[in-house]
Amino acid sequence: MPDSRATPPPTNPTINAVAREAGVSVGTVSNALNAPQRLAPETLQRVHEAIDRLGYIRSSAGRTLIRNRSDTLGLIMPDLVNVLFVEIARGAQLTAGANGRYLMMANSLFNAHELATGTEQHDLQDEFLEHFAEARTGGVMVASMRDPTRGIARVRNYVRPVVVINYDVPDADWCTVLMDNEQVGRAAVDHVADLGIRRAFFLSIPDIVQPVVERRRGVRAQAAVRGVRVTEVDSAGLSPEDGAAAASALLSQLDEERVAILAINDKVALGVLRFLRTRADVRVPDDVAVLGMDGDHRDDGADWMTLTSIELPGFEMGTEGVRLLEAEAQPDHVHERVVVPVRIAPRQSTVGF
Repeated sequence: MPDSRATPPPTNPTINAVAREAGVSVGTVSNALNAPQRLAPETLQRVHEAIDRLGYIRSSAGRTLIRNRSDTLGLIMPDLVNVLFVEIARGAQLTAGANGRYLMMANSLFNAHELATGTEQHDLQDEFLEHFAEARTGGVMVASMRDPTRGIARVRNYVRPVVVINYDVPDADWCTVLMDNEQVGRAAVDHVADLGIRRAFFLSIPDIVQPVVERRRGVRAQAAVRGVRVTEVDSAGLSPEDGAAAASALLSQLDEERVAILAINDKVALGVLRFLRTRADVRVPDDVAVLGMDGDHRDDGADWMTLTSIELPGFEMGTEGVRLLEAEAQPDHVHERVVVPVRIAPRQSTVGF
């Protein structure tokens, strides 16, 4: 007796199998996938029903070869722990999706926190650049903490649209998206100066990454303009524990004058706050105002007091990165250098309850 059960779909269906199932030509299936506007609605529906029944998934490699371009964009990030780069990824992904593109992300494992403590880095930025070049992605964004010139030069003939985010290379042969890190330093000094504070301590790691160099430059320049005396203090790292240790060492330098502690990032600032909370002889913010500089901390309602910080425009930087990738692909394109402004978010650690 013949088996009346339906024949299961092939385990690895091809475009030819879809065409047979739908009763159309292979070219019609190709149009359904790549140029659906060419087909009558009922034909398009029939092809997609066949695709669903068979579980067909087209080959992006073959499609890229035929079209000589890919709908996939690459994004290389140095540190998925840092909220800035998470926001860059969010902005890039949502914008790419709105443009009919897909975003493939890679973490190069460069970690400024570990670098500050002397931990050896195994940075995969150049390896991922080569990977995206091999895949012939439609463009690559490199959100970098170090000079990407050498790695980009190696793949330039294979991936032309390249945008660098968060690292400034003078006279670069690509578009660049930056936040104004000098403005971060200037905004911090302006805020405490507006509160009447004329003495501040700048807690920072050494100048081992570009954002630190630029924030320090902004602090120094604006302190001179606003008449704020700034003492620069080395932090052993970028953790709350490093902030607490630095604050402890500063106690002997505090007197009757109100001062501010400007921390290079929010984690260091939180460490300062936690230490000062243990001191009954120091009031925050009446005696010491505390400010972070990277907007990394998100108050969940459990904080002793909310932290004033400079909020960084990661989402906007990701959005701009995708826009510039699309622009880079045009033959008459002129490279752009976009600098996205930052903003200060005053909270209890400087302005009180």
